[in-house]
Amino acid sequence: MPIVFRPAAERGRLVDPGLSGTAAFSHGSAFDRDWLGFHALRVLNRVELAPGARLPAARRANMELLTLVLSGTYRATSAAGDSGPVVTGGAYRLGAGAGVDLVEENADPAAPLRMMQLWVPPTHSNARPAHAVAHVDGPGPIAGPASAPLPWSAAASVRREGIAPGAMRALPTTSTSACWIEVLDGELALGGRILRRGDGVGVSGEPALALVSSFGADVLVVDLPA
Repeated sequence: MPIVFRPAAERGRLVDPGLSGTAAFSHGSAFDRDWLGFHALRVLNRVELAPGARLPAARRANMELLTLVLSGTYRATSAAGDSGPVVTGGAYRLGAGAGVDLVEENADPAAPLRMMQLWVPPTHSNARPAHAVAHVDGPGPIAGPASAPLPWSAAASVRREGIAPGAMRALPTTSTSACWIEVLDGELALGGRILRRGDGVGVSGEPALALVSSFGADVLVVDLPA
């Protein structure tokens, strides 16, 4: 199907000690055989960590991971290095390469941490692990294979788009491209459907695509290889 909708209410639930959230695709405790990914997008989670929560070490390999800090203070440590505190508006990229044990935590003992995390496969397997931090609070590119704030070893690219109230934003898609659109805040209309915070839509093979918003929207766009 050229357009698939993934409402927030229909997503899998992530529930672990100190952690809660939703998974757009099958991940961890939120297994769903009908939603194993969209093109190269393997994981898209919205996660909240309790104040001071520290997750057990988890093995990651041959995947590019991107964490967007929506509010709070995030910290990640692995063989790739220590991210240090990554605050609201920050983004953390981990190229897991041949494999690392990743520890993630809410570095604030008094406030919850809200973040969005996505995974895409790298262009080359078993590379040396690498990581980087950037501040990306606002419209523009976030991660990509070239001159994004966070260059990574993946064909996919990630950017943030703002749509003003009453405005329309055309997305540069082609008949052979695919993208995932995630509503971070606000609302927008697409294909006769209204999407609000936490909703998402996957689009493929659509040469003309326009997002319309009556009240304004903040969206994440993941451009995926054909």
